[in-house]
Amino acid sequence: MKRSFLFTFLLIAVASAATYAQTCMGITLKAGMGCEMVTYNAKDKMTGKMTYNVTDVRRDGGNTVVKVDFESTDEKSKSVQKSTLTYTCSGNELVADLSGFMQNGQNQAFKDGEVRLKTNRLVYPALSAGQTLPDGKLEADMYNNGSLMVEMSIDMTNRSVGSKENLIVPAGAFEVFKISSDMTVKSKVMGMSIPANLKVVTYRANNTLFDIRSETYSKNGKLYAYTVLSKVF
Repeated sequence: MKRSFLFTFLLIAVASAATYAQTCMGITLKAGMGCEMVTYNAKDKMTGKMTYNVTDVRRDGGNTVVKVDFESTDEKSKSVQKSTLTYTCSGNELVADLSGFMQNGQNQAFKDGEVRLKTNRLVYPALSAGQTLPDGKLEADMYNNGSLMVEMSIDMTNRSVGSKENLIVPAGAFEVFKISSDMTVKSKVMGMSIPANLKVVTYRANNTLFDIRSETYSKNGKLYAYTVLSKVF
């Protein structure tokens, strides 16, 4: 009887693992996996942490859909923002849904408000040196009590892939591709436009869901901040 129960339990466990663990574009995806990233300013002072935790992996037609809980904290470990992000893997490309970053952190100023997304897409195909990646874009309007308060857009353009290189971060050693992009952030608050032009460099590996390292520069090449992968779980 005990042996029969154990055998049944093992079958259920194996079936569950097969159902919820998926592999797409060489990335193993399963609930419970995640990572921690640490952010530093240009003077190498730690300014915060970001934690990503995969909460759900499911099939939707021919795609694998991954739900990720995101939390950022400041240098004193105080929570700054919590969001839910979505990644969709088709087998040929990984699409990041950026709308989660418009949750909570932005809405604290508009607790009774509404965020209406107009455009939302950032694509990563399987990477190879010399590629030009599709532009990424996020457009959203924020309303408060029915009145338009903020118009925001983020454009990722000129996304180019450099050669493969080896990169060592606190989480380990990785073979990565360096991706350079121009990022334009435009915020229009109550009719007043506030633009910002930045350069972003990210380092990605083909078999990982998250960036290994990212760097943000002014349009003139001055380093503002950088983030490194500190832990994988």
